[in-house]
Amino acid sequence: MKKLFFKYVLFACILIPANTVIAKEHKAEKQQDKQEQEHKTKKKEKGKEEKKEEKEEKINYKPQIEGAVKAKVEISTYTGEHRFNVRNSRFGIFGNITRQMAYKIQVDFSNEGKMSILDSYAEYKLKSFSLRLGQQQYSFSTDLSRGPSTNMFANRSFISKYITSYYGEEISNGKITDVVKTIGSRDIGALFSYKPTELPLAFYAGIFNGSGINNPEWSDNVNFVAKIVAGKDKGFGAAVSYYGGRTPNHSQVITKPGNILETETCSNPLEMVGAELRYAGDRYLIEAEYAQRWLQQAADHVITAAHVQGYYKFPLPKNIFADHIAPIARWDMGDNIDYLNLDTKRREAFSANRITAGVNIGLAKKLLRSEIRLNYEKYFLKKRPSDFSTNPLLQDKFTIEIVAAF
Repeated sequence: MKKLFFKYVLFACILIPANTVIAKEHKAEKQQDKQEQEHKTKKKEKGKEEKKEEKEEKINYKPQIEGAVKAKVEISTYTGEHRFNVRNSRFGIFGNITRQMAYKIQVDFSNEGKMSILDSYAEYKLKSFSLRLGQQQYSFSTDLSRGPSTNMFANRSFISKYITSYYGEEISNGKITDVVKTIGSRDIGALFSYKPTELPLAFYAGIFNGSGINNPEWSDNVNFVAKIVAGKDKGFGAAVSYYGGRTPNHSQVITKPGNILETETCSNPLEMVGAELRYAGDRYLIEAEYAQRWLQQAADHVITAAHVQGYYKFPLPKNIFADHIAPIARWDMGDNIDYLNLDTKRREAFSANRITAGVNIGLAKKLLRSEIRLNYEKYFLKKRPSDFSTNPLLQDKFTIEIVAAF
């Protein structure tokens, strides 16, 4: 009996320490497994971060080349006269120097028959922020900012052609003649933008010389622009904008005692407001834009312009003469628009509606890049100017245009 008792005691003395050791070893193994799992998780997360950083590091630092040639023939259906014209011949280069620094240079060798530098700026980028300094588009209006490779029509809308106009006076052969000019869509200055990643919004604000392109004049005045854009590339979008400042320096005629005519340099206050709506799909776009300009001269002179325009892209079967065709249509109106009468050499104003319709034959998959455009313009003038029969500007016309952009 005693032997049996001692056996149980001996067995217990062996079993209890053994169980304790096993429990400790099991606990250690679990702790080791936990540490290994945490190490794997950290390694996995580190790998994701490294891949993300590697992806972010993939920035193309090679200079990119772009350009466009826009040539056309216009036929007046009122007189039967025609003209061939190379409207644009653009060449540009852009790219990234570092992650934060970018640049762009663009020249037009045939901007209505003249050579001019269009873009010449450097851009600093930091996440959602950017700052451009130099000669650039000041982003008041979408249609105003469009070039030959982004405009869907052969001729520009009333907004892009007339809304930035101003006028002055000169003396020619002892008589007063008017000069109608335009600020255009570009100026020299600084443009700040903010595009939050979590919202489909973009904010723009800039200050510019107000003297137009390639004209860095000294001044105690700056022109200011602001714009808010809502929406993505596809779907619904909207924008509002404001521009305020003064016109570039220009001449104006004053009459001194004895009816002596003299010219003096002046600059007039100018303001513009704009609003835009659009809806875009994979194959179609419809958009509307409104703009108004106030020019304070001898009396306030207000220009109002608006348009609704759009297209629909129909893909064509392969191995055919083109990639797609896109019917296009535009209605635009202009009220009290500056107009230089070629007979009297004096500034007048016209009011009109215009309908433009046609078809763009696309030779490349991307819209507007390589096209043959067939456009017809019909004007509905409130009153014909006296030089209407000799000035084809406001005459109905048919246009055939070729655009090659790269």
